[in-house]
Amino acid sequence: MLRANRLSILLLFLAGACTSAAEPERSDASAADAAYADRGADLYAAHCGVCHGEDGRGDGPAAPHLFPPARRFDLGRFRLVSTENGAPTDADLIATLRRGVPGSAMPAWGWLADEELALLAAHVRVLAVRGLARELAARAREEGLPAAPAEALETARAQLTPGRAIEAPRSVPTDAATLEHGRGLFAQHCAACHGPDGRGQRFPAPNPDGTPNWARDLHAGFLKGGGSAPAITARIRAGLPGTAMPALRLAPRDEAALVAYVQRLVPAGAADRLVHRRARLAAVRVASLPAEVGDPAWGAATVIRVVLAPLWWHDDAILAADLAALHDGHELAVRLSWEDTTGEVRPFADVRGSDAAALQLSDAEHPALFGMGSPHRPTNLWHWRALRAEDLAGALDLFDPRVHAGVPGRADVPVYRPALGRLEASDRADRITVRGVGPIAGAASAAGEVRADAHWEAGRWTVVFRRAFADDGHGAVRLQPGSSLQVAVAVWNAAAGDEGARKSISIWQELAIEP
Repeated sequence: MLRANRLSILLLFLAGACTSAAEPERSDASAADAAYADRGADLYAAHCGVCHGEDGRGDGPAAPHLFPPARRFDLGRFRLVSTENGAPTDADLIATLRRGVPGSAMPAWGWLADEELALLAAHVRVLAVRGLARELAARAREEGLPAAPAEALETARAQLTPGRAIEAPRSVPTDAATLEHGRGLFAQHCAACHGPDGRGQRFPAPNPDGTPNWARDLHAGFLKGGGSAPAITARIRAGLPGTAMPALRLAPRDEAALVAYVQRLVPAGAADRLVHRRARLAAVRVASLPAEVGDPAWGAATVIRVVLAPLWWHDDAILAADLAALHDGHELAVRLSWEDTTGEVRPFADVRGSDAAALQLSDAEHPALFGMGSPHRPTNLWHWRALRAEDLAGALDLFDPRVHAGVPGRADVPVYRPALGRLEASDRADRITVRGVGPIAGAASAAGEVRADAHWEAGRWTVVFRRAFADDGHGAVRLQPGSSLQVAVAVWNAAAGDEGARKSISIWQELAIEP
């Protein structure tokens, strides 16, 4: 990881270099520091700008599809801080990047190298200082005051300079008396928002910064900063700047009791269950591939659990899926499975679409997470829908043969029923070449190259995608034994209104096709 002094030099260099477009400040930063700065900016552009925007204003190309919205760095307000004055330390920013923010579309970036996380944190701080300086100058102009860029920059730097660190206890007592005391403190200070049982609630009025005001469900593990004693202590004492959660100062004994009680409300493992992690999915070679989704031959495959984050959060979002893969030297089969109590395969029903799933594959070493490829580095999307237009057209033939009967005087009007019973899930899939965030309707598509076998039973979808190793299609990602690819998952729950960009997604996993 970069040393603290190098980060400080880097921050001063970048912030000073953008004092104004006409007259940038002088800097003694070395060429090496400038190279680090450029690398941080490149990492941000590759992984973060698609949501947070080029200048950190929360206006990236994916931003309209996110709820809660992407954080705006240019306002200079950060939620997860460990300082008395609410300004984040470098460690705070890195910790947020490494863990992500469960309960939002912000994934965990712990798979990046420590140095890359430090560079990203440094660039985020630069955007915050630069943006806050613009905001301060604009406020001054509105009030008829002088708005010198240099003074605004100095004020922004001062506001975002971390203050005294919050000293958290290394351990907290968990005896019955302490927990009972903590329960009383929780009822007094926290229950009005988080509820008497800690299960949270949603308020119609937004936070001061306009974001949704959701008091977290502590039982569900939607903890932005984690469930450790230091993390909970920081949330209590610093609050969550920009939200309705205020800073709370208690006597040391009271604070320790409250931390102990909050920790007791969080079930074991819940605080980390929605943290994205990268894993290696091994596609084991077998003599012959399983014929069906439930074939016992799938017992030879290793299964990995993949965390999913809804881009648009709702109570019925799909939060996890299982992946397994096999190959026979000629064809690759990837099995995707997830819980879904409805299993929507219904035309004319009260849902906007049907359940769907996709695998995204890239042969790049470090593809952009949300970018869905780029004009110069497209990715493949293996896309399956439980019900497709072709299936719907065929389904009309299942009606009574006298489809035009019952319409007096008309022989050209078919009878449409308000709902059709369950159909068999589609066995069609498309390989779509995607070149960036946006609708896939106009993207290049290859029908028939990828096959799907899907089955819903007992509240669970299982879809097996299959594609031959032969590289017959233009733009198809190459598959061969002994190679490694990157694979990501997307799932749509139609019963909950998922459609288009409203879906649950994973981060990239390594797909290793064994020799």
